[in-house]
Amino acid sequence: MSADRDNLEDWLGENPQANDDLADLPHLRELYQSAWPPEPEESAWNDVYSRIHASIGRGRSPRRWWIFAAGSVAAAVLAVLLAHSLWTTTVPEPATAMQSIEEPFPVVEPDDVVIICMDARDVAALVVGEPPVGDDLEFARPEDIRVIRCERCPFSGRFARLEQGDEVPMFVAAAAVEPGND
Repeated sequence: MSADRDNLEDWLGENPQANDDLADLPHLRELYQSAWPPEPEESAWNDVYSRIHASIGRGRSPRRWWIFAAGSVAAAVLAVLLAHSLWTTTVPEPATAMQSIEEPFPVVEPDDVVIICMDARDVAALVVGEPPVGDDLEFARPEDIRVIRCERCPFSGRFARLEQGDEVPMFVAAAAVEPGND
């Protein structure tokens, strides 16, 4: 509270014209207190009291009670029906279950589907078709590779080279470099 008072005093120091407005505040307070609204007459108070007592004595209407009771009964019946349908389960006999299994409607034949690429982990999810590589994938051995000719790249001017890795030989092509960045 003292911080607010200090702020007000600082502001009044910077704005001395507001001191006149501040001096009029006690007169304004007296004016507000002298202009109270008139008290209602005794007959007006008695009329209000009688209406309050009349509304308290009436209580609830019987129609509201019946609506509440009917809604409660309907909710209870619905809860019992839902609970009954969740609790009772019928297990079909094995013979009937086997008869109800049908073959799916054939849309495509396995020969109609050609899978080019897929993740190896998705092979079990295939419904129709064969994975792109069904058997083991065999890489070329070093003795299977014979380089006939190697030309420069038309963009970078570099040669590709054959490198012997730990297990598999690899062709290594140089990255394309823009002219002037060599």
